[in-house]
Amino acid sequence: MFSKRTKIFGIIGYPLGHTLSPWIHNTLFSLAKFDGVYLVFEKPNWYEVGLSPLQELGIQGLSVTIPYKEWAYTQSQTQCQASIQMKASNTLLFGSSIHAENTDGSGALKSIQLADADLINPFEKKSILILGSGGSAKGIAFALSEHLQNKANGKPILRNISILARNRMATESMLISLGNKSYIKSISESECMEQNENFDLIIHTTPVGMKTVGGKPLLDKNFFTKKQTLFDIVYNPLETELVKLAKKKKTNIIPGYKMLLHQGIRQFELFTGLEAKNKWIEKIESILYRELKKHQS
Repeated sequence: MFSKRTKIFGIIGYPLGHTLSPWIHNTLFSLAKFDGVYLVFEKPNWYEVGLSPLQELGIQGLSVTIPYKEWAYTQSQTQCQASIQMKASNTLLFGSSIHAENTDGSGALKSIQLADADLINPFEKKSILILGSGGSAKGIAFALSEHLQNKANGKPILRNISILARNRMATESMLISLGNKSYIKSISESECMEQNENFDLIIHTTPVGMKTVGGKPLLDKNFFTKKQTLFDIVYNPLETELVKLAKKKKTNIIPGYKMLLHQGIRQFELFTGLEAKNKWIEKIESILYRELKKHQS
């Protein structure tokens, strides 16, 4: 039941037929007994429409997904540090002004830590490979860089981060945004294949493999080994072609819906000012997995 006091939240992006964010947030609102509703606002031209119609609706907060994360940052008056550094935001909070946050990085970081914290140990002489240079890649790269620096606490960082993307200009811009750190670099496809055994964590951030999105993966089956972990942040389908290729080589897999879960939990906390309880998170995860299974063809 809605009332005049019901707070309105939602998601903008295109396409959004696959989104499970409403399941996450509306269930969390219910579990927390929070008077809120989360809606889908799908348009291919938010750039032209702008945020004014949503502000007039009384929107309190937005999740932002492909392809609007960089644009969302430009619509805000204040920003979190991750947004400022990477110039991309996946969360907008509305009040007297618009505040931008980026929970992609923290959601990915949490997913990796729960799977195997050694994969982001700064003192392991291994490499992380990030595939892509868009908004998600930026947020994740920033979070990983901050984590490595904080954990190293002034000591030399032995773990490297390599970025492989087809858009070279976007990659170079990303490296500049990250401060041109010595342990973060761009890499070519041929270099990836030559150095594949150095990578123990691969993070795929492009929409390739998502339902309704075509395209060829940046890596082929010969890249993967059983000593690696692949984190493909695409969550629908549960197993992308890239994941299937990796599984044939017995590569460890972190499911994409883990990031959707943990970045969504952080958004809920930003939207409501409440802390999510562990039992709520467990319930949301079970719902997510069940819904994704249901939608598999």
